[in-house]
Amino acid sequence: MIRIVDRYFLKEFIPPFFFSMIALTFILLMNELFRLIDLFVRKGLPVAVVGQILIYTLPLILSYTAPMAILVAIVMTFGRAAQDNEILALKTSGLPFVSIMRTPFMITAVFMLLLVFFNNYVLPESNHRVRNLMLDVTRKRPAVRLPEGIFTNDFPGYTIYIGKKDERHSRIYDVTIYNARDGMLVTAPKGELKSFEEENILRFTLYNGELHQLVDSVTYQRTHFDKQILNMKLDTELVRKERTYRGENELNIGGLEEKINEHQQKVLDLRNDIDRIGKKAIKNYVRGNIANLDRAIFEIERKVRTLDGTTRKLARYQVSFYKKFSLAFACLVFVIIGAPLGYLFRRGGIAGILAGVMLFSSYYILVIAGEEFADRRNFSAFWGMWLPNIILFVIGIYLFLLAELDRSPIRKLFK
Repeated sequence: MIRIVDRYFLKEFIPPFFFSMIALTFILLMNELFRLIDLFVRKGLPVAVVGQILIYTLPLILSYTAPMAILVAIVMTFGRAAQDNEILALKTSGLPFVSIMRTPFMITAVFMLLLVFFNNYVLPESNHRVRNLMLDVTRKRPAVRLPEGIFTNDFPGYTIYIGKKDERHSRIYDVTIYNARDGMLVTAPKGELKSFEEENILRFTLYNGELHQLVDSVTYQRTHFDKQILNMKLDTELVRKERTYRGENELNIGGLEEKINEHQQKVLDLRNDIDRIGKKAIKNYVRGNIANLDRAIFEIERKVRTLDGTTRKLARYQVSFYKKFSLAFACLVFVIIGAPLGYLFRRGGIAGILAGVMLFSSYYILVIAGEEFADRRNFSAFWGMWLPNIILFVIGIYLFLLAELDRSPIRKLFK
């Protein structure tokens, strides 16, 4: 009988799992698709490059949608089976609820191991490649990626500041351009920006502005203009470069462990230096030598600032390390909480999908909060990443006991 039940729940679990994963991945990809379409239509990137960005972004989305799909599929499967009184019939025949959960739990355990492998090897490499590619795209077309409100040096010899952009009409406002070669500063309240890629030229057309230039060491020249055109050389070649530096999201478990040990040693050395400088300053002060006290205070403050930055980096590496395991382990937690929730809720279909999405959203909010607390050093990185699992696990055990004893406070709300 158990074999028949196992095959039945396996058959019921797999279709909603793949349907949920495809649907949720598509939903989360929509925002990325709009950005990629913008790169293709307005920025003029080749279709092949846009496709590569999409492919490299997909693993990050899958790392979140896969656990979410498991939760949604579990809630849908057990909700539909409970709605048709199939689980009640199995329990009446003497099969405990834990045995009914066995097949989805075993499938999810295997999937959890695959997700650990995916998060450790596939995801860091895809994050590294998409970052490299976006940096190459930025260097290829700095004209269309000139940020608002920031000084940029993407063009050799020029420093450019644009207060506001209207990309639809190719208009720019509050423009400041400094030509380091000629020592010339150009300011204008408004202008237009146009790219002539056939001639590799980016043209700034500025209106009602001023030109400031230091002619010699004592002569300063200020000129007002109604219209001024500046042509800058535009690099239109997409040069692909391989960069060795990897951030915390681009490292596997081994790389993260190495970075964690390295920064832990740095933190220890900085604390020892602060302690040593402080003790030496106190001894000198007791002996009446206060000449170097200000210097000691300055050194301690500098070391403390360095310690603060190093500690933040350490926390980010630790968060990424624990996150690789906690997100994968969450799949098992979702089975423990999703199966009894579906049975007690007795809703499949759209209701099951909504319940699963809402539950995962709560989990994701807890994960984001844990990352934020860990980054600010108000919380341990370990607890920041594992506490969401612990909270849901406790809730899941409570719901499991209710399902095993067939007591449902949830069901009363829908009678």
